[in-house]
Amino acid sequence: MRAALLTMALLPLLASAQSWCPPGAEWHLSTGGYLFSGYLHRTYTGDTVIVGRTAQRLNDEGYIISTFSGQPEYLAQSAVHYTSVENDLVLILKNNVWDTLVRFDAVPGDRWYPGAPQPCGEDHPAGMYQVVDTTTYWVDGFPLRSCTLDGVQADGSLIGGPLLPYHERIGLLGGLIFDPWCMFDGGYESVRCYSDNEISYHAPDWLDVCDLGLHVDRYHRDLLMPFPNPGSSHFTLDLPQGPHTITLFDATGRMVLQQRTTDLRPVVATEALPAGLYRITVRDGRGGVLGATWVKDQARPSPAP
Repeated sequence: MRAALLTMALLPLLASAQSWCPPGAEWHLSTGGYLFSGYLHRTYTGDTVIVGRTAQRLNDEGYIISTFSGQPEYLAQSAVHYTSVENDLVLILKNNVWDTLVRFDAVPGDRWYPGAPQPCGEDHPAGMYQVVDTTTYWVDGFPLRSCTLDGVQADGSLIGGPLLPYHERIGLLGGLIFDPWCMFDGGYESVRCYSDNEISYHAPDWLDVCDLGLHVDRYHRDLLMPFPNPGSSHFTLDLPQGPHTITLFDATGRMVLQQRTTDLRPVVATEALPAGLYRITVRDGRGGVLGATWVKDQARPSPAP
């Protein structure tokens, strides 16, 4: 197995280890990405043996609404994931290879590639995650171990947020799909609710019923409306409360600007950018990513006096 911690240490055992997928485990998730949003219902359907390991089978069923073509398209979604547990290590099967998803024995400073081969080309260690904090999270009287992750850049420094909390049993609050930070238009998930035969968790920032499905969620609909659009020297976004990372990509997919903010209405300066079509992504504090398109007009010369 390629992914390994650079350093390892054992956390004190707070309680007997919780099963990764106890009986009745299910998740309700919002999904999103560049010009799409939707809903997924993920259920643990039992154990099987695959690629030499006992594995938990997770079934996904749901829908997305894509506006890529300019008109809403409603598309059914279905997928199967396999995870496996080895003491405090949770593995995920990707491309028929088992790799590290998360380690609950990690301490701050430990890092690994999450559930995929090195994702960002030659820029090692870009795409790794590093533990920045560990704690215990209580849900319905059960102590669940928790670690908080941050992304690692090519120079080895941390991205600096938004941070990604990972709770035992509940999983990554940004879902099962780890974004390697160098992808900007893939699929992203955020947990609305989790439940099993013992506990029930409702994300504090999800205010609707858990299985609200086939429609564009208010958060998805309202988050990214750059103004003015088209524009020239800047654009403004209306964001919900909390930390956000705003990233701008040109038409070739090259990142040209990144800005971290906690402002509810941040202004993004674009004077230095050439005219053209740009993609905006905004990552929130739970790892959710939403997108929009923005056009920079050709600057017009000032009228002669």
